[in-house]
Amino acid sequence: MSTKSTVWKLNQGADRRIRAHHPWIFSNELSQSPKGHAPGGPVRLLDVKGNFVASGYGNPHSLIAFRALSFDPHVENPCGFEELVSQVVSCWGHRAVLGYHKSFRLVYGEGDFLPGLVIDRYLCEQGKTLQVFAVQILTAGMQVAIGDQLENFIRRVVEEATQGQLCLISWEHTAIVSRNDVNIRRLEGLEIEAPKIIKAVEGAKLEDIDILLSPVAGEEPVKMACDLFEGQKTGFFLDQAHNIALLCEQLKKSNSWEKPIRVLDLCCYVGQWSTQIARTLKSMGFIVEVTAVDVSADALKFAKKNIEREGALALIQKLDVLEQLSTLPDKHFDIVIADPPAFIKAKKDIPTGRHAYLKLNTSAFRLVQRGGWVVSCSCSGLFEEQELMEVVGKAIRRMDLQARCLVRGGHAADHPNVMAFPEGFYLKMFLHQVVY
Repeated sequence: MSTKSTVWKLNQGADRRIRAHHPWIFSNELSQSPKGHAPGGPVRLLDVKGNFVASGYGNPHSLIAFRALSFDPHVENPCGFEELVSQVVSCWGHRAVLGYHKSFRLVYGEGDFLPGLVIDRYLCEQGKTLQVFAVQILTAGMQVAIGDQLENFIRRVVEEATQGQLCLISWEHTAIVSRNDVNIRRLEGLEIEAPKIIKAVEGAKLEDIDILLSPVAGEEPVKMACDLFEGQKTGFFLDQAHNIALLCEQLKKSNSWEKPIRVLDLCCYVGQWSTQIARTLKSMGFIVEVTAVDVSADALKFAKKNIEREGALALIQKLDVLEQLSTLPDKHFDIVIADPPAFIKAKKDIPTGRHAYLKLNTSAFRLVQRGGWVVSCSCSGLFEEQELMEVVGKAIRRMDLQARCLVRGGHAADHPNVMAFPEGFYLKMFLHQVVY
């Protein structure tokens, strides 16, 4: 990318949001048309009086015309290759300070001041210990800056992290997967690409590999078998780690359970919730029976393996949670997890999505026994927390129940957010206990 930045000016009053460090500027907020600017090219943004506001990159083909990488006027080229390497290494240091040393989100877009870039780092076992970087490039700016140099980019990050004693895995045992298979790239004028293994590790099969997670209970890492090549998102859902820990910590405080404990994991994917729950309850001396429900047969195979590895009985059900849960017995389960995929991906989906959340949560409260617990989640960014609260409350009333909200959750610390960027707060979680 050229180091020479195009200068864009804002309309009168259009600088208020970005001066609070919101990273986006829309095309109608600019005093001139962005047409003719190379997609992803560097931009220096000024206010109507010519004062510096931010620097980043622009795209004339996107409604979000400008994305900020720096609010420091002394940073000449925040889009530069080495500058971005330094930023990612800084993110790694931030995670290390927070105690992340196994599998974690290394870069979370706007929350790490790197809009358009998502990197998950997985610590894995497959006969040997290795690390896998799953990378999503979502914007033209990041595509231009590192897209064609991805292997070299991650190599430089690993080298810098190793020098700083953040990384203990060699480059030889490092794999890279490009996961540019997401529809959001179309909004930037980018092609959707099939997953690609950019760098392999000899003998490692990323389609079926154990990633290592920090345990909520016990000392040994939790092993989760999953597909890091073509699995959902980047192969796993690291964002729920905080909410799972909240639930498991609450379980450890409770002495109201009887044996065996029945867990229903709806939209289980590879069984992350129920695997951690099983470990926690087994450490407390309980027998655990998990019913894992998903529409994907491949995901259920992983879930069964993961759950049974923690010593629980895994009952697999390939069901559509919105259409087929009537086959499950009422008031049967002690713990019900309702963690669906995003039902709302665009504003037009809000009415049908709200109904889907209501239907799923109504089923969850029908299936839980009195005194049992229900986890209700939403990862739809356009569905605000207040709306989920209203839906869950309505589901409880529909089943003629009373329930207490015990815990309210959100993102894990490796998914940081910026107060000026409310769009980043997409994940919601409520834990309810049904009154006896």
